[in-house]
Amino acid sequence: MIIRSVKIHPLTIALLIALTIFLSTKSLDLIYRKPFQKISDTQPYGFEPVECWFGETSVSPRTECYYMHVPEDHTKQTDTAIRFPVVVFRSNAMFSTKAPVLHLGAGGPGAPINLDSIERVKTIWEYHDELSTHQGRDLFVIDPRGTGLSKPLLTCDTFVENETKRLKQNLSFTRQRAEADKDYFDCIDRFKRQGINLSAYNSLSIANDIEMMRIAGNIDEWVLIGVSYAATYAQIIATQYPESVESMVLDSATFPNLKPHDNYLNKVMASYLALYNYCSLTPNCSTPIQNIKPRIWNLHKALNLNPIQLELDHPYKNNKMDVLLNGERFISALLNGVYGEKIFVDLPSIIVELETGRVNTITPYLKDHIAYLLDTTYGDVSTSSHYCYDDKPYTNFESIRMQANKLPKGYIRDTALLSIDLPDYCNEMLIEAGDPIVSIATKTDIPSLFLHGELDTITPLSDVIEQQKSFTKSRIITYKLSHDVISADECAEVVAAKFIGNTEIDRVKLDCS
Repeated sequence: MIIRSVKIHPLTIALLIALTIFLSTKSLDLIYRKPFQKISDTQPYGFEPVECWFGETSVSPRTECYYMHVPEDHTKQTDTAIRFPVVVFRSNAMFSTKAPVLHLGAGGPGAPINLDSIERVKTIWEYHDELSTHQGRDLFVIDPRGTGLSKPLLTCDTFVENETKRLKQNLSFTRQRAEADKDYFDCIDRFKRQGINLSAYNSLSIANDIEMMRIAGNIDEWVLIGVSYAATYAQIIATQYPESVESMVLDSATFPNLKPHDNYLNKVMASYLALYNYCSLTPNCSTPIQNIKPRIWNLHKALNLNPIQLELDHPYKNNKMDVLLNGERFISALLNGVYGEKIFVDLPSIIVELETGRVNTITPYLKDHIAYLLDTTYGDVSTSSHYCYDDKPYTNFESIRMQANKLPKGYIRDTALLSIDLPDYCNEMLIEAGDPIVSIATKTDIPSLFLHGELDTITPLSDVIEQQKSFTKSRIITYKLSHDVISADECAEVVAAKFIGNTEIDRVKLDCS
């Protein structure tokens, strides 16, 4: 048998060699991504490639960093450009044919997602790789305008500076709030003098930012991930630009139509009741300590009379700081703790220890609370501008006051009533009624997955069950967790990955297997 040689054209050989080299060179497969619209001398809005803030690019197979430039006021397309950070984790897919996943930030509103920390960035990717890059979907993560690495950053540095001093003092809740109000008026005035239009920092502006980013990124559709208040951003995007959204995963969701007066009494009491009933929320707790409620309030009173002097590590600086653990900070640390589940396990030790002057178990919760207060990347003024635009014009304050008068007498009622009578930052910010889109119930047939903690007292599960009726293609999966489910349970990521991969999957198959 004679085997004849096959003649191959030299050009074919060259093409095969080139293809082999191309396939073996990971970085070159980005050539198949549609190019981003980049800023230039004649184009003020679009992507600006930058070196990654966290100092290395080996977080995932490929990581890119940008600033997205957008108009501060979307009604004025020639307005001053502001910018927010975007990290892109590229999948290994040679052709980017699937809708990318967009994580809309840490919620809050105003909370940073800490994109300047390499450890935090790695964690974000690890929590979301299975539902994005492992499916051939690029993953985009942002800080929304006004917070984190955004420019301008609407953090009140005056508050942070003065709060560091106040932590050494035994101040009443009323005195603390009065001093904080002075700080915020100072910051608002400073931002206004800098020419910042505070009325432009709200949920609708963020939805418009995302649509502009989608167009600049040559992206057809997103899969939206919204955690806590960022779920409101996702819903407004879905309402304003439904053709831009393939599906949504809403974790610990808030809703644009639910305002402060809605079920106010129950929401104020939810965290306190969870603490009082901690044993029912704790695995293997059969014998709760006695009289937990009066013991909490006895400690509140005792610590206000005789606070405990502590020396703690500064959460953001390499030095020590003095902190006075009084009754107000004790309650604040407990309430901050209910964002997670561990507080329900630790509460008995916290109470018993403090009754004998020991602070071992309360200290981590106090540190977390202080870290929140002193975070210079938290857009706390953006939090206020969101409230002024998104909530205040649609809030029934008479209803809130009537409900507040039914709260237990003492600290809970007093602090609630004081909060109702806070000075009006909104007038100072020059923010009037917002677009009604920020107050309407979401009605959509976009496939949506709700992930929610059964122990969540921040965004109650009952809200999700009620609002789900308007999401015609939706599922709810719950966990014995508190707030922010995907970051707390690997199973939730697996479930979200299954849903994103097949939004028509049977409910019974949305499990960890």
